[in-house]
Amino acid sequence: MVGKRILNYQIISLLGEGGMGSVYKAYDTQLERFVAIKIINPKLVKDPIFIERFRFEAKNQAKLNHPNIVMIYGFIETKEATGFVMEYVDGSTISQLISMYGRLDLIYSLRVLQQVLIAIDYAHSMGFVHRDLKPSNIIIDRNGIVKIMDFGISKSLNENQNITRVGFNIGTIHYMSPEQIKGLEPSPRTDIYSLGITLYEMISGLPPFNFKSDYEIYEAHLKMIPEKLSDKYPEIPNEVDELILSALNKSDKKNFVNAYEFRTSIENLIFNLPLLVGKSSTTQNQIRSVAYKKTRITNLIVTFVILITLTVVGTSYFLVDRFILKEKLNSLSDNKTEFSYLNNHTYFSAEWEHLNPNITANLNTIISISSILFAAGSNGSILLSKNYGQSWEKINFENKVDINSSASLGGKSLMSTSDGRIFITDEKGKHLQSIKLTDENLLSIKIGDRIYICGSGGIILRSDKSNLNFEKINSPTKNTIYDVAEIDNSSFIVCDWNGTIYKTSNNGISYDEIKLSQNYLKRLLFINQFLGFVGGSDGKLFKTTDGGVNWNKVNINTTATINDIIFVNQKTGYIVTSDGEFFISENSGEDWLKIQIGFKGALNKILILNNGLIFLVGNNGLILKNKI
Repeated sequence: MVGKRILNYQIISLLGEGGMGSVYKAYDTQLERFVAIKIINPKLVKDPIFIERFRFEAKNQAKLNHPNIVMIYGFIETKEATGFVMEYVDGSTISQLISMYGRLDLIYSLRVLQQVLIAIDYAHSMGFVHRDLKPSNIIIDRNGIVKIMDFGISKSLNENQNITRVGFNIGTIHYMSPEQIKGLEPSPRTDIYSLGITLYEMISGLPPFNFKSDYEIYEAHLKMIPEKLSDKYPEIPNEVDELILSALNKSDKKNFVNAYEFRTSIENLIFNLPLLVGKSSTTQNQIRSVAYKKTRITNLIVTFVILITLTVVGTSYFLVDRFILKEKLNSLSDNKTEFSYLNNHTYFSAEWEHLNPNITANLNTIISISSILFAAGSNGSILLSKNYGQSWEKINFENKVDINSSASLGGKSLMSTSDGRIFITDEKGKHLQSIKLTDENLLSIKIGDRIYICGSGGIILRSDKSNLNFEKINSPTKNTIYDVAEIDNSSFIVCDWNGTIYKTSNNGISYDEIKLSQNYLKRLLFINQFLGFVGGSDGKLFKTTDGGVNWNKVNINTTATINDIIFVNQKTGYIVTSDGEFFISENSGEDWLKIQIGFKGALNKILILNNGLIFLVGNNGLILKNKI
């Protein structure tokens, strides 16, 4: 199905598969937007029961218009496929997050479920029960908005029509409510029960009744009380156990009658959490030291204050950023299929514009400071543009050495040079300072919580951003280090000329060494503390999803050197190579599609501005411009 076109929809990749059918990402060529299409399993097309259920899903979900529920756009029925078109959510399901990180943060989990319950309360008020709520049916987009998917087995409380097979249990076994197991009519408590199970799994990493046989799971839903989370995790207060048990209809206290009560209880719990984390059972007090408890309480209170502040200002992207948005998509370039949504005429606003800076030097770097562009390269060449690259002026630099890398810091540009200096200018290009740091060739400068510089001879330098007082860091190698990436305040990674990466978690006191390639690795990029990439010669590209502990090779159709990697969000990334190749990924770097840009020559650096303008710089004064 991938690569085919159905009506005005170009099928791009497979998003997921289920019992009733498969969900694909597609591009609507008429409205020029991405959509998701759920296509029924061809084997079931002739089954009138399943066809009716499928149509019922589209009709039911189309009646629900809510920001936390995936929208239905339309129904399709052709000789090739039967299905419906819905909103494409660029994000990750709770199931994917749990799979990647084991268990999720308590407040994050509560905040997510809070949004889910708002949507479910709305659906119940419209007369619909979902009947299959679970982590794989809850997705978070990259802006932090939680959305419910798959009302495929939803039940209208106001309709008498029964399209379910006799003896067929509706739902997913680990999340089934007792009334579903008994074959009773669904009610709002059906969804409440499933969300109680879901919350338990988010916090612990596993559903509460995770037995081998279906019979054991059914019996547990009917008779068992799950193990207390507060017994397994010291930081979880007893009130979380009470909340979950109230949702599971097995608490001694009043059970939740509707989604509003469940949501209100979650909001009260979040509000009172700083007071509750200090409460402990007798057993917990025996096993915790006073120092441990004080540290834990302080950390939780600080975390709560930060998160509640983020919520008030309306941004939950930070929360999502902790859990990388990961989809397992099919290759976008399989069988050399051309996808219209990624060609030069649709992905970009126009053909690439070849700017003329009137210079023949190799340009190695480009940055933006207050809408002013700085490009720099060999022989001390520095260019400045105040009109987004339409015209360039040269900045005089007293040393005719190569400028290898640059970064912006507080309205200033910092440029590293081949003679061991950093060259500092203000936002207008005025020379402010030149600092001699070493005799080594400084190849890369990166700014995170602190400033890192690396280069030949295994040199690693670090400074606070406030004083530019660089110190030499203990290095794991005497080989040339091409790039450095900060993971957190005490962890960073470097890559060197013999294809090795080195990671430290103690500020360079010791390193873990991983050999990835027989040739040099040139460019490191970490989107956050988990997801990172390293690329180098011969088109070698590797990806990590655990902060650099393990790396997997990513196939990319090139044998050229990967000179730069950049991501504008967790999904969309770009790569340029020494052969003038330009690659795009739309699925967190799992697959890369080569885009023709119409120019030859080495490309060295990518710059993307907030207004969508994209610049590529390369050898022989090459500067290209386009708009995404």
